Amino acid sequence: MGGDFTSVTGAGAMLNWITIADGDRELFEDWYNFEHLPERVEIPGFRRARRYVAPGGARDGHTDFLTIYETDDVEVLASPAYLRALDTPTELTRRVVPLFARFRRSTCRITVTSGAGSTGRCVAVELASERLDAARDELAGTVLPAMRAAHLLHAASVYEPDAAVGAAKAATSEGKATTQQQAAESALLLLEPQPEVPAARLLAELEPVLGPAPSTAREFTLLFELRSAS
Repeated sequence: MGGDFTSVTGAGAMLNWITIADGDRELFEDWYNFEHLPERVEIPGFRRARRYVAPGGARDGHTDFLTIYETDDVEVLASPAYLRALDTPTELTRRVVPLFARFRRSTCRITVTSGAGSTGRCVAVELASERLDAARDELAGTVLPAMRAAHLLHAASVYEPDAAVGAAKAATSEGKATTQQQAAESALLLLEPQPEVPAARLLAELEPVLGPAPSTAREFTLLFELRSAS
């Protein structure tokens, strides 16, 4: 295959894991797609945002979402422009953020990328740092390329938290308002498979290097993507 293709657009990322009651979902979706993502992606250094939903309907009247923002580097997520946005939330943001039933957030360095493109379905595997430390080189050098060669996978990427950068939000207005926010301390392996390849097949391919599939491995479906014009 010729050409120069990529799977991610930057070297930094922010991950937001949000759970919303189904009665609040219409307002949440409207705010996220029409106001919040455009507001964030226009900040200098932000390149792309992708919003995912856990398929299969609600659990106990709630639905889980994953948002991945890609940035030039992780330092963008402690930049004056980003912190200024956090310190001046809109009125709608002030209404919606308290509706989050659960909220985890991490600012990350993207330490592994493999493959190219982006799919409408992903498998998100959260990993403890020590588990990833033992497997990172093998994932990047042999395991993920082999899964791509077998046409199981289009792309994969690894996101490793930078707690020091993430802490910059705490002093802002939005940071003080999201008292229920928890740091997502685990790293994330994001797998973007070929259609019809089941998650169980992907996890079985990873088992020799990662061990049994963690209970945190979940499938998500893309809802909305927004890219910076610059």
